[in-house]
Amino acid sequence: MKPLVEPFGDDTITLRLVEERDLETILNWRNRDESRVWFKTPDRLTFDSHRRWHERYLTSNDDFFFLIEAEGMPVGQCAIYNIERVAGSAEIGRFLAAPGKSGHGYITRSCEALVRFGIGTLNLSYLYLEVMSQNDRAIGIYKRCGFVEESRSDGLIRMGLRRDRL
Repeated sequence: MKPLVEPFGDDTITLRLVEERDLETILNWRNRDESRVWFKTPDRLTFDSHRRWHERYLTSNDDFFFLIEAEGMPVGQCAIYNIERVAGSAEIGRFLAAPGKSGHGYITRSCEALVRFGIGTLNLSYLYLEVMSQNDRAIGIYKRCGFVEESRSDGLIRMGLRRDRL
């Protein structure tokens, strides 16, 4: 069963757990050609496969998928997942701005909020992510949020952030 996470964020954005009512919206964002190119699996997803993924997601306790809202309106998505409580680590990602919402700082703010959530609320000591090496915009956001490059392989950059380096 999915643990309850109260909405959190800052004075501009709020992150709340994705609900079934959000599935069509986020699927439409994810299936846009300009979005799919940045995912490891760039295939178009069907609503049925997306719903099945959500049903599995609801039973996991190592994955929190958030809708990003600004002024009560959906502006993007993000997640913290592969949470290893014993190791004190987790991956962040699935960042995606809603159409027309890029360039407003929502993804940067949500990345900062996820770092605070992971390090503070979940008491993790290490966060990491993978980003395509040609995704300069995302790499810049992650660097501003404190992530540093750790390795490169097969067109992906692994970046990490350690609590003791904040």
